[in-house]
Amino acid sequence: MSEFYNRVKEICSRYKKVAMFVDMDGTIVEYVMYPDKTITTKAKGMFVNNKPIKIIIDELREINEIQNLNLYILSMARSYIIVEEKKEWLKKYIPFIDEKNWIIINREAGDYNDENRSRIKAEKIQEKLKEYDHTIFLDDDHKVLQGAMNLLKDKCDIFHVSSAII
Repeated sequence: MSEFYNRVKEICSRYKKVAMFVDMDGTIVEYVMYPDKTITTKAKGMFVNNKPIKIIIDELREINEIQNLNLYILSMARSYIIVEEKKEWLKKYIPFIDEKNWIIINREAGDYNDENRSRIKAEKIQEKLKEYDHTIFLDDDHKVLQGAMNLLKDKCDIFHVSSAII
């Protein structure tokens, strides 16, 4: 088992029920930059073809076997098109995480904006704290991770994706 798996397993040993939230872009799927207007007007077929980050997905498959842990996908999308493509991508590459555990926050639907972008994921995790004793968050965005650290404090162990690779 990897060092990251062991860290997650150790966290889970201290709590009865744990939720782990995992970002998509740059964490489990290749991060691709798109021009702003492309995302809402011509995005069909763009996201769904992005490459999976196999080393992280393999790690998550093992982590998913930890008995008192539930895995969640926690991702942001700029448009309805990208939301649908992310779902299609997840069905193809991450079938072991139940669809009811996919949280995809849609900018086009007004779920987030520039002002709350760095804290919206932390707020979604905070909502789940009613169901869990503790949470774990894996993401690649430093501002988002900092937002989670500020809001969730000792209720969440925060990891940058690089922690899961080493």
